[in-house]
Amino acid sequence: MQNGGAKFPLTRFMLLHNNGSMRQRYHTIIRPENGRFVGWVEEMPGTITQGKSLGECRERLRDALELMIETHRQEARLGLSDRCIQESIEVEVDDPVEMQYPA
Repeated sequence: MQNGGAKFPLTRFMLLHNNGSMRQRYHTIIRPENGRFVGWVEEMPGTITQGKSLGECRERLRDALELMIETHRQEARLGLSDRCIQESIEVEVDDPVEMQYPA
């Protein structure tokens, strides 16, 4: 993956697209509740939504996550100055174990 001639891998799940955007995998939990579906993102506290269908919940989770990432990035860059060093880091995180709970 090239970015200005230097390699900046973020995680083993990241894909770099031609326009410079990144694709990152996150893990969600979706629970049927009172005829609706409630979902949240494990790695991003506060990213929670609901939908009338499973598909609608998934779509809204994706939208909510994108908004949270943009918001966190903008907030983090408020303190950016010419003295700051911006770079990417790589971390290795195990995939969560799928747990089965009694009904």
